[in-house]
Amino acid sequence: MTHRIIAGGTGFIGQYLVKKWLQAGIEVTIIGRSLKKIQRMYGDTVNAVTWDELPTVSQTLFRNVELVLNLAGANIGSARWSVARKNLILESRTHTTQQLCELLALLGDKAPTLYNASAVGIYGLATHPTQQLPPAVDEDTPIAFQTYPDFLSTVARQWEFATHASKAHGVYVLNLRFGVVLGHGGGALSRLLPSFRLGLGGPIGDGNQAFSWIHIDDLANIIEFLLQHPEVHGAVNIVAPECVNQRTFAKTLGKVLHRPTCLKTPAWVLHLAFGDMADELLLSGQHVKPKRLEALAYPFQYPRLLDALTECIKGK
Repeated sequence: MTHRIIAGGTGFIGQYLVKKWLQAGIEVTIIGRSLKKIQRMYGDTVNAVTWDELPTVSQTLFRNVELVLNLAGANIGSARWSVARKNLILESRTHTTQQLCELLALLGDKAPTLYNASAVGIYGLATHPTQQLPPAVDEDTPIAFQTYPDFLSTVARQWEFATHASKAHGVYVLNLRFGVVLGHGGGALSRLLPSFRLGLGGPIGDGNQAFSWIHIDDLANIIEFLLQHPEVHGAVNIVAPECVNQRTFAKTLGKVLHRPTCLKTPAWVLHLAFGDMADELLLSGQHVKPKRLEALAYPFQYPRLLDALTECIKGK
């Protein structure tokens, strides 16, 4: 039986993938902080290991495993960014990644491939005064990993840098740079839907900020696709080919819901409510292209936002 390991298997993306893998007859081991939480969510359908237990079982656990997927990290948008919250967001990603990489490095080229989450924030913030999107970035865009122009780039760059040690020991690592993940029942969309269903949704700020996204079905399918291409390692942008600005996203969501989207949320309101979190997470964005996936001819199931949102709202 195929065996996969996932860290961060209780979040929105993790739950979706675990369910999909179990339905496919794949054995799943979840690494997490709380055995009770994992057991409460999945019962006896998965194996569970805590981070504290991991060093003592890793040499056995990591053998004959198809992949290790690391999604661990505190939710980046669930609370205002205090100093303590920023530290938690950063350390919950880098420390878990370092722990996994150190253990995988002991196996060297016999280790399973590590699929480590990252984010398009690694490219830095892009603001644009017009409705046209800023210039696109892709996996070949140079990144100064020792330079941190903003908090989101700090998180993503240190997150990926934490995988470099295992790469030096022969471990294959894919750094999955996620855009905003759209799916039914969770993620960013679940926080937006209540206001949009009431006809109270609309552009955020000037609405010109780039919005790079991916449907969760494509995210899952891309992982399977990359498993068929073991020659691929390093950075992979997990975004759809169609990037839009935030105004277009709001208008498209309103169209799917048959609701108006004429109410704007001014930037000053967001600053008052969220501080610098508003600047980075809501009022800026990145125009990101999936260059490597397109070069591999990955067949996107949802390359267009309208189709993706329609499935999210009217689908399962």
